[in-house]
Amino acid sequence: MDNKELALLKNLVALPTPTGFEYDGMALLAQYLKAASVPNLMIDVHGNLRACLNPDSPLRVMIEGHCDEIGFMVQYIDDDGFLYMCPLGGVTVPLIAAERIVIQGKQGPVYGVFGVRPPHLMSPKDRENVAPKEFKEIAVDIGAKNKEDALKMVEIGSPAVTDAGWLDMANNRVACRGFDNRVGAFVVTEAIRRLSGKKLPVALHMVASVQEEIGLVGGYTTAYDINPHIGLCVDVTFATDAQKEDRKVVGDIRVGEGPVIGISPTYHTKLNGIVIAAAKDSKIPLQRQASGRGTGTCAWAMRLSRSGAAVNQLSVPLRYMHSPVELLSLDDVEKTIDLLCAAIQAIPPDLDLMPKQP
Repeated sequence: MDNKELALLKNLVALPTPTGFEYDGMALLAQYLKAASVPNLMIDVHGNLRACLNPDSPLRVMIEGHCDEIGFMVQYIDDDGFLYMCPLGGVTVPLIAAERIVIQGKQGPVYGVFGVRPPHLMSPKDRENVAPKEFKEIAVDIGAKNKEDALKMVEIGSPAVTDAGWLDMANNRVACRGFDNRVGAFVVTEAIRRLSGKKLPVALHMVASVQEEIGLVGGYTTAYDINPHIGLCVDVTFATDAQKEDRKVVGDIRVGEGPVIGISPTYHTKLNGIVIAAAKDSKIPLQRQASGRGTGTCAWAMRLSRSGAAVNQLSVPLRYMHSPVELLSLDDVEKTIDLLCAAIQAIPPDLDLMPKQP
């Protein structure tokens, strides 16, 4: 990645984009594409960012990465000014103890902490259950004097995320909150920017979608509207190099070994063949991940919208998913962009997706 591309990714993950509140991230990506003269830009009524190249081509291809991240919402404020949250997406409650949080307040960011009980005040039995199991067991402290003071800063329904930023690590690896899946939104954004101005064999529709974490919402609505013949979804997947016992559950996937292609009844065999061939021709290492059923990504939404698209899943290996310290390789991100661009350019304009007929 060059400095401009890396700056975009850093700026994107620095912005809070909890599910349902993705606009700031979409606006940043839209500004980047507008500066590159990518045409047909819009943010639709649901909040999805969309762009399109070569719209008059009869073969429609949709590339999608969701821009929302897991987060929280203020649900209750007690008389002493402590906040109690509800989850936005799949938050693992024990992980939030003693974490910092940033809330989208009435007049800007409001910072706080998930407070914890000092070990000095715990009995031996208490110490066996330090981590909270439910949101009602842990309060957020924003320094408020009381409920009235807290309500000057936030309100019921204010969204929030953990306050954990970009951390450069060895071997071009980085950790940050919310790579799932703003990195996928970044990949499809960068792919359409690189392909803009090139002669394409297909109509290429790019979508950075909303609310994937609570039901693939933006994937369904945009796929219904675009009605693609082909859907290429970019998301993250479980790297199992750190937790080796998980290899027997989701396969042997490693950070730094390249993008991952999904192998499943969900994914179209002929389309997968085009992607695999593009990886081979471009000398891009490609990992394979098998699943016996559909996975919880917007590939599923594109597969089931209207009469269904032929879909493929490309994923960036990610350690520690749905935590404040998600870790990936920037080399894997770059190779995923390269592969997505190569695969799109390799799709024949007269591709017949139908099986052999009787």
